[in-house]
Amino acid sequence: MTKKITLGLFLMAFSLSTFLSIGGVIPLIAYHFNVPLTMAGLFVALFALILSVTGLILPPYFSKYERKKFFIISISVFILSSFLQIFINNFYLALFIRLIPAFFYSSAISIALTIMGELDPDHVSRVVLGVSAGSILGLSISTQIGVTYGYPFVNAWIFGVNVLALIGIYLLFPRMEGHPSNAIENFTFAKEKRFIVSVIFTILIGIAISMIYNYFSTVLAVFTKVPVDSISTFLFANGIASVFGTSLFGYFINKKNNLPIVIYPIVFAIVVLLLGFAIDLPGHVFVLLIFFGLLDGSMHTISQFWLSSSIREAQEFANGSYLFINNMNRAVGIFIGGLFLDSGLAILIILSSAACFILACPMALYRIKKFPNLR
Repeated sequence: MTKKITLGLFLMAFSLSTFLSIGGVIPLIAYHFNVPLTMAGLFVALFALILSVTGLILPPYFSKYERKKFFIISISVFILSSFLQIFINNFYLALFIRLIPAFFYSSAISIALTIMGELDPDHVSRVVLGVSAGSILGLSISTQIGVTYGYPFVNAWIFGVNVLALIGIYLLFPRMEGHPSNAIENFTFAKEKRFIVSVIFTILIGIAISMIYNYFSTVLAVFTKVPVDSISTFLFANGIASVFGTSLFGYFINKKNNLPIVIYPIVFAIVVLLLGFAIDLPGHVFVLLIFFGLLDGSMHTISQFWLSSSIREAQEFANGSYLFINNMNRAVGIFIGGLFLDSGLAILIILSSAACFILACPMALYRIKKFPNLR
């Protein structure tokens, strides 16, 4: 039964997270609706903002409802939204319809992570893998479909994936009663030192990654001089590596080994610096993007584990915090990276990213030393 539940939750996490994969087609959204890039960017920015806020507030509220019914309703909202957007040509209506599923995403993923933590903590990384694969691997797939066929077909692809997830949840996931959670009481755990240190570590590595990751297509086209039709290949290789990275660090964490988490920021800082030095060499950049993807995917596993293990008493809040911080990091990283690019100071993206990784190291060492038995 656990295997069926795991597969069902993986399919749901993957399908819902494909909604986060349209970052690579923002120019196509602008072209399709005939709006400026800044307006098209609202499809990503506002969605991420809603995910951030609802990630802290709604999971404790929705956790009291029967789990299977809530998952089916959530996926159905995503299906309806993606289906309608295939045909809508009005920008504001399309934006409104796209943002509605954002109110369900954080709760669905948070509850899925909590369920796996209760059934088999060693399999939590399978749900995180779905989140990682849907958002990261989905980016390259959505970009390729959008460039080849246009923005409406991106929504058709997302619609199909969500229908598959609905079937998976219906067939594989059993009826499971929810349980009430006191949202106010959960926030009291946020004052604990072990949680605060974990949050700082997660924020630093998340922003460090987001500053670079969200501008890969620009970097490849402008600085590396990669042909437009080859960019999706670079991104796809990065996405595949990210999927393996999520599973790899899930294995290390299940082995109760803290060493990979300690050296993780150091290794990532080295990869980022090498990427900066080799930015005009396509072959070198391709190889480094694979290593970047391997470590990028690992970030999802590390962040979720680091936060959930810091407050075992309030798992919905911990998982909601993971989703909140993950999306906040994306928004902050996009802002900082864009600021540096617009100022013609692209090198600062590399240096700032590496600096964030180095600053994360003391946080990891402090928590492991201060709370050695906290797992």
